[in-house]
Amino acid sequence: MKSKYNKSGKSRGIYKDDSGVSPVIAVILMVAITVVMAAIVSSWSAGVKSPTTPTTVGLDISRSSTNITTVVTSIDPASAAPITNITLTYQYYNGTGFNPTSDYMLKADVGDSKSVDTNSTQIKQFIVIATFKDSSKKVLYSRET
Repeated sequence: MKSKYNKSGKSRGIYKDDSGVSPVIAVILMVAITVVMAAIVSSWSAGVKSPTTPTTVGLDISRSSTNITTVVTSIDPASAAPITNITLTYQYYNGTGFNPTSDYMLKADVGDSKSVDTNSTQIKQFIVIATFKDSSKKVLYSRET
């Protein structure tokens, strides 16, 4: 508090310095800001969708002479099954060069299998690519020799 004095040195009265903010108003403002920030974070997080692409696809790939057999052993999470398309691409040596060839597993689910005849024991590359329900693609297996 400040006092005002007149020229004679006598006090003319005491007045309060009201330049600060009341503690009650400060608390109300802090709570309001917190509520607004929580609403913003809540509305942002509600718009975030969880991915539909599986995190894991298990495959069992075996080779016998010129045949390669691919078996789907697991899809995690199970709600992502069936996989829209699994592309099996391989390159084999035909005597003069390498020829790329593809075969497909449509609507592949656990237990489904596909055998491809590579027509060669000298396969150069074998790639397995999955296309999921949300049209995303993921390389499940890639091997080059």
